[in-house]
Amino acid sequence: MKRPLQPSVPTAGPLFAVAAVTLIAATYGLARLGYGLFLPAFSTSFDLTPAVGGLLSSGASVIYCVSAALGFVYAPRHPRLTTILAGSTAALGSAGIAAAPSTGFFAAAVLLAGMGAGFASPALVELVQRNTKPFSVAKRQSVVNSGTGFGVVAAGLLALLLGSSWRLAWVLIAVIAVAGMVGVLLGDVSRGRGSGAEGAGGAEGAGGNDDAGRGQRGGSRQRGLGLGALKWPLAAAFTYGIGCAAVWVYGRTLLEDQGGMPVTLSAGAWIALGVGGAAAVLTAPWLARHSIRLTWPVTVLATAAATAGMAVAPGSTGISFATAALFGLAYTAATSVLIIWATATASSSAAGTSALFISLILGQAAGAALTGALIEGSGFGLAFAVSAAACGVSAAGVIAHTPNHGTSAEDGLRAARSEATS
Repeated sequence: MKRPLQPSVPTAGPLFAVAAVTLIAATYGLARLGYGLFLPAFSTSFDLTPAVGGLLSSGASVIYCVSAALGFVYAPRHPRLTTILAGSTAALGSAGIAAAPSTGFFAAAVLLAGMGAGFASPALVELVQRNTKPFSVAKRQSVVNSGTGFGVVAAGLLALLLGSSWRLAWVLIAVIAVAGMVGVLLGDVSRGRGSGAEGAGGAEGAGGNDDAGRGQRGGSRQRGLGLGALKWPLAAAFTYGIGCAAVWVYGRTLLEDQGGMPVTLSAGAWIALGVGGAAAVLTAPWLARHSIRLTWPVTVLATAAATAGMAVAPGSTGISFATAALFGLAYTAATSVLIIWATATASSSAAGTSALFISLILGQAAGAALTGALIEGSGFGLAFAVSAAACGVSAAGVIAHTPNHGTSAEDGLRAARSEATS
């Protein structure tokens, strides 16, 4: 008698999934990460010294954290509004970059474009839960998150094909952001759900049918399993951010300055990185079936191997492309694990995802400063080795401090809910 009394979870069609991947690609891979790929072209049109370019990149990270914090607050109750904020800020910022008449206008547009990524993750985490059967949530979250890789590939191709016509490239980025946003809103079949009980409980759609009517008593769950339960995930994300910053910030510099690669080849390495990130979609079933105690160390240690490998032979095109692809695959899979971790641990998965991604970005900001100082003082080899070691610390900490609730992400989610209500 239990199952017929429980409301079914609506399932969105292919349009929603494709649009969600597109929105992540536009906000992360294009509007946010595309800045670095186009920086040489930007520098020829605006007064951007290396120091100014670096400060602008740091400012974009701070703005990302601001928008992610807003997503933390609003996405659990208003995921469609947060989706609109994600698409519109990315689109308006990208259009502003394309039309920028001055350095000041350009800088403001870059910051606005970077906000979209902070809004996108918590909004889509919530909408994916509301539009997906419980047993498929972890897998679909990983599929959507792989959009970052597709966006990096697209950014690399645009940089190669339209490098001198960069304004046209950013018009196209704005169009892609709008298309992804509209597709998500049209594909969402959960409209009208979550404003009451689900809003109180925070993303109860992820909890499956057993949680469908639990919103009114969700207060006990929030008291028992709030963000305090994210202590170790937050530490792991921050430490991992320190470790992965070397490749993201200084990888192309390593290949060009130490390896002697021409700009076209180093851009090609970044396309390989994006291909690896897109290929992370193939890891979604494996991530969903296994525990975080396994998936986090595997993906983080793979990041460490790619970071160290890139520094070993920066002059080898084959090794550089292979390590870039491995880095993209490992990094994207690791961020998918963070989303699964938030879903299985925090009382609100959208808020938990925001918190973990903020910690990751703050770690990257700290890692960028540390790596830069090490490069200046001791060279690329030691700097990249320290970054790889930081990834190892993150992996070891999770193995030592994360309880193994079950054999899969879904088992962990069920155990977490059981603890919260016991």
